[in-house]
Amino acid sequence: MDIIKISKIQALMLGVSSIIVTGHLLYIPVIIFHSGRDSWISLLVAIFPAMLVGLTVALLSQRYPGCSMVEYSQIILGKWIGKLFVFIFLFYFLHEASLSIRGFGEFYTAAITPRTPIVVYFIAILILAGYSIRCGLEVLVRTNQAILLFLIPIGILASILTHKDKDYQNFLPILEDSIITVFPGMLSIVSLYSSFFVLSMVFQNISNTKHLKKYSIITMIILICMFIGPVSGVIAIYGEERATGLYFPTFQILRDIEIGALQRLDILGILLWSLGSFTKVALFLYAIVLALAQLFKLDNYKVLVVPVGALLTIISILNSEDLIGIYRFLRDFYPYYGTFVGFILPLFLLMVSFVRDRNKKSKEEKKLV
Repeated sequence: MDIIKISKIQALMLGVSSIIVTGHLLYIPVIIFHSGRDSWISLLVAIFPAMLVGLTVALLSQRYPGCSMVEYSQIILGKWIGKLFVFIFLFYFLHEASLSIRGFGEFYTAAITPRTPIVVYFIAILILAGYSIRCGLEVLVRTNQAILLFLIPIGILASILTHKDKDYQNFLPILEDSIITVFPGMLSIVSLYSSFFVLSMVFQNISNTKHLKKYSIITMIILICMFIGPVSGVIAIYGEERATGLYFPTFQILRDIEIGALQRLDILGILLWSLGSFTKVALFLYAIVLALAQLFKLDNYKVLVVPVGALLTIISILNSEDLIGIYRFLRDFYPYYGTFVGFILPLFLLMVSFVRDRNKKSKEEKKLV
């Protein structure tokens, strides 16, 4: 396979783009459903588990430099159990990518072009993602840098333009029911951030893993900050009850902006989610084809792009009958499933790795005695 080297910042920027697009497009109503007007508190409470997610992925990559999730899983757990974990992670990547593809298609057919068959959008985004992967990881990384520099100003602009419409009385009373209501929302956020584990297939290409832990933790804190505005803004503008019923609340905010002649900025939202969805789908497609190539000892992962893309199209169609079904899954099952596979299992790998190293050192010390 080609030897590709990228920087820590470039790799982490991929993680930022892939998380914010799914979160802002699909996940904000889920967080608000679980924690209501106290969702902003859930975000603050989620800082520590989110930092642990980033630390876990970074530590695994630092302990096994130049190795991907496929390789260090088998080193830590042995060949057969390690492969079982790899298959679980592969299923997770496939499902996560298909959710993003389905969400992208549902966004267009529900909010923009309802007469267009949804499969058209599935094929379009996969063609773009597949082409970028065949061009190489460096192309995806550099494209994402340009996209992210475009996405961040849009978010800041939306926050500034909607300030006059916000009523912060909508956050009162704080913790009316109890502090317990904060934790379901926190778990939802942690499950979303657990998809950061996809970078376990990218960190092997980092030229220097020094300070990777610090950079990963800072990235997770930045991601939390990037969600406070959209979550609190939706509640401040629409109130808890209406915000829970909106499927794409951040897009609705852009659509409702009216400042003199400046109206209907939903085109910015369309650009934001289209570009962000492309990055996430391309990143997960890259992780899947590379993992399969490493697992089955193939010399070139690019030959898998077309068959895996076709498989993702089929899975995206089968994912759910409609948008309501997707939200029901994200609301009721994804917080547990995403947290377990993307956070608990990697944390388990890290703990086993530490235990094995400690036992190895103890045996070496006994031999010396």
